[in-house]
Amino acid sequence: MGCKMFLLVGVGLVAAFATGCGPDIAAMCEAREACFGGNEADLDACIAFYEANRDRASRVGCVEEFDMSFACREPLLACSTMDAGNTCTSNADCSLQGVCSDGTCKRSSFDLPESYRDACEAEQNAYENCSRW
Repeated sequence: MGCKMFLLVGVGLVAAFATGCGPDIAAMCEAREACFGGNEADLDACIAFYEANRDRASRVGCVEEFDMSFACREPLLACSTMDAGNTCTSNADCSLQGVCSDGTCKRSSFDLPESYRDACEAEQNAYENCSRW
């Protein structure tokens, strides 16, 4: 029974990506821009960037690898605040949309949490190996 379930899940994933739907780039970009405080133009630029990368992957025969890597990473991405390493007395002392807090510049990050850094390594490696053009 377990093998049949894995087969059905695998076939479902292949069918979803083969239909041309691809990963939900817009949802990921919405979460990213909410983290950074982006506006509609930032959202549009994010979507255009990832769609252009997917189109490039498609042209070189790597769209499946792109989709699998994206689908693996997307639900794991999280917004967090990180120490930028600079001391400060006001927000003006901080660059890259940083905020001065307790004498240290802080900035938002939208990435995989440390505990998930290797979670999508196989998918990312497959995409990178395929897309080396």
